Amino acid sequence: MLSILGMIGYATLSFLTIITLQWLYELVRLWHIPSSLSLPLIGQLYHPHAPMVMKFLSGMRRKHGKIFSFWPGNTPMVVVMEPKCVRQILTDTKTFVKGSDYSNKFAIVFGEGLVTSNGTKHRQDRSCLAKYFVRSGVENYLGYMVETTQDMIETTLRPVDGSTIDLQEFFHMLALRVFGYFSAGHDYKNDPEAQWINHTVSKGSSIIGEHIVLGLPVWSFIPRIKQLKKDVQKMHAHIEKLIKRRLSDRAAGKPENDDPMKGMLDANLSRKEMYEQFTTLLSAGHDTTAFFGCYMAYMLAQHPEVQQKVKDEVKEVLGGRTDITPEDTKKMTYTANVMKEVLRLYTVIPFVNRTTVTDVKLRDNGLSLPKGTTALVPLCLMNRDGDVWENPNEFNPDRFADLKISDNSAKHGYLPFGYGSRTCIGNTLAMVEGNVMFALLMQKVTFTKIPDFKPKISAGISLVSTNGIRVGVTFDKE
Repeated sequence: MLSILGMIGYATLSFLTIITLQWLYELVRLWHIPSSLSLPLIGQLYHPHAPMVMKFLSGMRRKHGKIFSFWPGNTPMVVVMEPKCVRQILTDTKTFVKGSDYSNKFAIVFGEGLVTSNGTKHRQDRSCLAKYFVRSGVENYLGYMVETTQDMIETTLRPVDGSTIDLQEFFHMLALRVFGYFSAGHDYKNDPEAQWINHTVSKGSSIIGEHIVLGLPVWSFIPRIKQLKKDVQKMHAHIEKLIKRRLSDRAAGKPENDDPMKGMLDANLSRKEMYEQFTTLLSAGHDTTAFFGCYMAYMLAQHPEVQQKVKDEVKEVLGGRTDITPEDTKKMTYTANVMKEVLRLYTVIPFVNRTTVTDVKLRDNGLSLPKGTTALVPLCLMNRDGDVWENPNEFNPDRFADLKISDNSAKHGYLPFGYGSRTCIGNTLAMVEGNVMFALLMQKVTFTKIPDFKPKISAGISLVSTNGIRVGVTFDKE
């Protein structure tokens, strides 16, 4: 008995020694980078605000400046919020790559898809898919976006006229239907798996995001990781149905959309590659758009004067028409500025990170990052930086009319979709889709504020609200 206890004690002591030595090694490597007290094994997770990552990092920013180390356990990350340094990190793809920890955790859901691939593989993936996401390609689907949005307004919102609802289900289903047709020619309206896909994508994104940002392991015996892997297999089976249907249509000589499904088949991607790419696109392509729609509606409800201006602009541009054209979307400049401001305050891709493959100096300030350092870029906090934005927490769409900056301008620290060669491939689709959705919504619906409701924001892969997005929905008198 004593020998067993002795072995356990020796193993425990050895484990703690290894952990402490690793902690000391990381501490020495990053000694020159400001930080708060960290402890072996738990890092800074002893702090009561540490699990609330955005709040914790905001406090660290106020204390240490725009570059500091964050310890979500025994391995630190260097948080970078200086725009020039961020541009270097996100454009120098030879020095800053998606690290193995990031890729391994993402791979549980996405495999080696567009989000996780590096180097030549990433360039090949983007080359295969990017052409479908340019503005001219997206605008080919305006008619379907209009038809689907109108259908969802009448079938989902009309029955709850005058009521309070959680908008998450509405926008997730709308975004899934649009993206399913855009990417694979499939309308999810009557698909029995649609609700499961919406739930699974949001759940999976939240889980993986938490494990990445907080440095948590993804061991297979962890119940939610085990379930997530089962869900991924079910998702692959669903994608296989879409592939078989397309191949059957081809064999029958039916007309085929020029879409990502066609591109992958024409490029002779393996089934495994198609599963991974479609899981990536389906997850990233509709979950972020859905939450953007929720936050847009929420902010319009909070600011009725802004909502009225959007309604006025839609009426001026469209009159009573619903056949929205590319020219119409370009004329709705105030609506576009409202969308930009919503994305600034609710950056739906809150964090990106990169790992250094060699020692490197940040050009703007000469700070050295050793090889193997993970740089965490909190886009959600950069977009609220008081050094860049006047009254950063205030909702003011007019600031974009004054600044005259483009959607992806990093000059002013505005990064709603990332930056560089890994900028979100679906940014144009998201903006066009958002424009169409809200043009049609504002023709018929007014969103109203729920006095006691405030979303509880959680940052993972996407910026989500754990208590939904509740607003009042009232149809305007015709």
